[in-house]
Amino acid sequence: MLLAGLGAALFGVSALLLKARAPGWDVSLFRILNEVPSAAASVLTPLSHLFLPVGIITVVVLTVVYVVARNRSVLPVATVAAAAGLAWVLAHVAKAVADRPRPYEVMADVVLRQQPAHGTSFPSSHTAVTLAVAIAIVPFLARPLAAAGIAYAVLVGWSRVYLGVHYPLDVLAGAGIGMAAGGVILLALGTLLRCPGRAANGHDAVTEARAPRAGPEPHCGSKQRPEPR
Repeated sequence: MLLAGLGAALFGVSALLLKARAPGWDVSLFRILNEVPSAAASVLTPLSHLFLPVGIITVVVLTVVYVVARNRSVLPVATVAAAAGLAWVLAHVAKAVADRPRPYEVMADVVLRQQPAHGTSFPSSHTAVTLAVAIAIVPFLARPLAAAGIAYAVLVGWSRVYLGVHYPLDVLAGAGIGMAAGGVILLALGTLLRCPGRAANGHDAVTEARAPRAGPEPHCGSKQRPEPR
C-alpha cells in the first residue's frame, strides 16, 4: 500500500508541475542526457537498443519463463500481465489528458535516435509498464535478480530521454504510475496468497523466501477452527 501511495504521489507532483508549466530543469536535464559527445554516443546508442520495445519484451519473456520454471506455477504470468495491463491503461489515459508534445516536436536541436514515437509525451508508458512489471515480479525472484530488474526499469527511463522521445518529467510520471500499478498488484497478490486454496502451486513458491510473520493470518472470511485439546 505504501509503494502504491508513493507512486501516486510521484505522478501527482509530476502532473502538477506540468500543469503549472514544466520547470526549467526539465528541459535542461533533457539536454544534458540527450546531447552527449559523439564518443559517448557511439557506446550509449547500441546500449540503448536493449531498452527498445523488442528488448523489453525479450527481457520480460525470459524472466517470466525463468520464474515459471523456478516456481512451477503460472501465477507469475498472471501477475506480470496484470501489472503491465494496469500500467499501460493508466499511462495512456494520462497521455490523453496531458497531451504534451514530444521534445523533437517543439525543440529544433533534439537528437532523435529512433523513429518518431506514437502518441503524446507525458507520461512515459515504457517506463510505467517496465517498472510495474519489475515491481510485481519481485516476490518470485531472489534479491539480486529483483534488484537487477528494478535497475533495468530505471535504464529504460534513461533511454527514453537519451533517444529524444521523452522529457525527464515524463519519465518521473511514468515511474510513479509503474510504482502505483506494481504496488496495487503486489497488494492483490498478497491478499490472494493469504486465502487458502486460491493459489495452489503459487503459495509455497512465493512465501517460501519470506520471513514468518507473527500473529494470526487473515482468514479470508472463514472462521478459524479451534484446535483439539
